[in-house]
Amino acid sequence: MHAKRLRIHGDVAKVLPRGNFSKHNHCTIDNCKKPHVAKGMCQMHYRRVALYDHPEAITSIGYSVDKTGYISLHIPNHPLANANGAVYEHRLVMSEHIGRYLASHESVHHKNGNRSDNRIKNLELWSKAQPAGQRVEDKVIYAIEILKQYAPERLVN
Repeated sequence: MHAKRLRIHGDVAKVLPRGNFSKHNHCTIDNCKKPHVAKGMCQMHYRRVALYDHPEAITSIGYSVDKTGYISLHIPNHPLANANGAVYEHRLVMSEHIGRYLASHESVHHKNGNRSDNRIKNLELWSKAQPAGQRVEDKVIYAIEILKQYAPERLVN
């Protein structure tokens, strides 16, 4: 002990204060008022840095299986989220696959009937939209709208 004091402080008689001292009263991460634990962060942010190298990393978005067998993820700010903040996984997978959010008239069908099997090869995009009229002219206009939305490369200018 004395040798360490001599080596570090140059004085054997130096008495160091004991206890936890910090220049921070609370967490230094923006909008966090939790008490400081270590390295300027609260316990939660310090743990996130230790595990994920980032204090703002979200570790789990939470998921559940509803009574009909669909998997939902809790992502409240997502455009596909319902009033409870849940996004169905099959709709999320399909929207990422096609590169846009699903329209309100579009649905995702599970080919094998297993609602928890959300692999893209098991999903099909279905459309529930139908033209109001049944005249041929209306159907042609509707067919052009469908091609513009789903296969614009097939339209001949």
